[in-house]
Formats: sequence, structure tokens, C-alpha cells
Amino acid sequence: MPTMSTQSGNLISVIMPCYNAQNYIAAAIESVLAQTHQRLELIIINDGSTDASEKVIQEFSDHRIRYFYQNNSGQCIASNFGLKEANGDYIKFFDADDIMNEDHLAAQLERLSHHDDCIASCAWGRFYDGDVQSAKFVPETVWRDMPPLEWIKAALRQKYDMMGAWVWLIPRKIIDKAGGWDERLSLNNDFEFSMRLLMHADEILFAPEAKLYYRSGSATTLSQTNDRKKIEAALLSNELGCSYLLQKEDTEETRRLCANRYQRWLYGIYPEFPDLQQHLQYKIAEFGGSTIRFDGGRAFQTLSKVVGWRMASRIKTSMRRFGYKKLPF
Repeated sequence: MPTMSTQSGNLISVIMPCYNAQNYIAAAIESVLAQTHQRLELIIINDGSTDASEKVIQEFSDHRIRYFYQNNSGQCIASNFGLKEANGDYIKFFDADDIMNEDHLAAQLERLSHHDDCIASCAWGRFYDGDVQSAKFVPETVWRDMPPLEWIKAALRQKYDMMGAWVWLIPRKIIDKAGGWDERLSLNNDFEFSMRLLMHADEILFAPEAKLYYRSGSATTLSQTNDRKKIEAALLSNELGCSYLLQKEDTEETRRLCANRYQRWLYGIYPEFPDLQQHLQYKIAEFGGSTIRFDGGRAFQTLSKVVGWRMASRIKTSMRRFGYKKLPF
């Protein structure tokens, strides 16, 4: 268990936006209230839920919970509301469907002892269908102490560059400098926020004892949405985040990393939105081209070799539209 002698007096504000999370939020709340670091406030912002989320939240009577309701306005606006209400020396953004281990906050806080110009990160594992015990914590190249620029480049080199804001414990002075969430963004918003946040830190300090259980399958993903406004917001987040990186270091390597991220978005939205595809292709060329290939199963790769990835993607999309939930690739 982490030593808490130097940091136990610090107040941590855990900010939890909530939208239609009735099936998950009780477990999320319980994991926060069970922390070994007890000096915390849990700020829950109900973003106009239409399910029983409010009823579930109100079943908790812990004095550390501060509950607010707002008309449905989006996660970024809810998070900024929580940030304005927060009294803590440190800020933790936490999704209403995730779970943290009991030493999570104590471990991150201990890493930041006497380092208020740094941000703490954590280990995370993905789980499905409520089976928390099935979560696999697969070590990443960023699971160590790193300068922010090196952390970003290492994260972008990975196959999946997770930039979830739930990774961080953030000293108040850093988020005051970096600013809150960009309220124009509704999808992929963590990327812009995390990229901007890291630009204001001296170092990222990894807390291996802090574990976050990341629930998959309950939230809207790129593959599940054809909402143009959300896609445009996601692409704006990508563009802003990449611009922060290139302002810090504009090299062949960082341009290639940005091109690869644009390429992933091109793969993700194809065959929809031809004009957005054209924009992405332009940006990829501007950055010098991408080195990644379409990621799919063995059958998809085989089909791609015959008809090309674009046609293979069209076939896959058509099958989904006709109701095939389990595809052969």
C-alpha cells in the first residue's frame, strides 16, 4: 500500500460526468468512496440522463458526494462545470462506467509528492460485460516516468494511442495553466485535452499501483456512429492535438506520427463522408504520408489483397447495414 505520510492532507476532486449510466455508475461511485486516500470530494454532474441514473446516485448518502444536474449539454461542458465547482488541490476526471482500485488515488498522489509541476499516470486494463476480474493489464511503452514530449511520441507510436483523461491525476496549478475542456468537441475530446494538458507539465510520473478498470462496449465509438457533427468534432480534436505536438517539435518523426493518426481516422470513417475523406487524404500527404495499413482480421486482410481495403470496407459496411452483427472479418 502506498505511503501517504507526505500527501494525506491534500484534497482530491474526482469529477464524474454522467449520462444514462444507471447500470454502471453505482460501481464507479463505490470504487471512489472506497479509496484509501479518504480526503476527497466526488463531484457528479448528471448531463440530462433519461434513465434511472439520478435515482441510483441519490441512494448514496456519503457527505463527500456533491451532485449536480444539467440539461443535456455534453461531456465537455459537464466536465468544465465540475472543474469550476472543484475545491481540490488535485483533479481527477473519472468516467461513470469505469472502476478504480482502492489505492488508486493514494498511489498517484504519492508520486506527485513535492512535484506539483508534474502529472501522474496510471496502469489500465480493459474489461467487457461487467466482468471486472477479466481485465488484462497489458504493459505499454508509456508505463514509466517520461518527459511529456517523449510520452506523447511513444503513445502515438503504439497501435492504439489511448489518451483518456482518466489516466491523469492533475495538480491544480497545471490545469489552471492548461485550461479545461474544449466545449466544441463531443467525440475524441480526450485527445485534444490530454495533448494540451501534457504541454504544461515538466514530467509524467507513472504510478504502477494505481489501476483503472476501463469498461468497453457501453459507450459510443467511431465504428458505431455516422453522426457527421460528432465525426467533425473528432477530426477537429485530432487536428488541434496534432498542432500542439508540431508546435513543440516539427520533425519528420512527429509529422509521420500525425499522418498515421489521420490515416487511422480515414480508415475509421470510410466509406462515409467523401469530403472529410478528401480532407484527411490532403493532411496525410501534407505530413509526408502514412506508414500504417488497415487493421482487420485475417479474412479482411485476405479480401483486401484481392479487392483493396476500400472495397473490403464497403463490403463490411454493407453487411452491417443488412443486420450481420457477427462478421466473418
